[in-house]
Amino acid sequence: MKTGPFALLAITTLLAGCATPPGESTTKAACDHRNFDEVTLQPGCTGYCSSQPCAISFRLPQSGGPFEIHNRSFMAGTGNNGETVHLGSYWLGTYIFRTTNADGEILTPAYLTVSGDPTGGD
Repeated sequence: MKTGPFALLAITTLLAGCATPPGESTTKAACDHRNFDEVTLQPGCTGYCSSQPCAISFRLPQSGGPFEIHNRSFMAGTGNNGETVHLGSYWLGTYIFRTTNADGEILTPAYLTVSGDPTGGD
């Protein structure tokens, strides 16, 4: 079976999105990449919503808590080890969520883009 260059690029891109950064657990829950009206993020994940408002939940690590989740300079939420917390609904824009653990360390950021209705209805 022959594989074209575009198929190889697509496969490489998909596999790169699944790579585990050094020092990260391979047993953690996968990022939720649903792209309609709700997304569950966690440190190191990127989410995309094509509908607004987009309901955002945030899955916290199993250890190192309690945690604070910040969106820019605002506190978006708090939680303990292993919890999934609701951060509210977000509208058109790009957001960066930074999580701080009990030791004050900032974990890998999570990114969210809310594009609204791609047909221009929202």
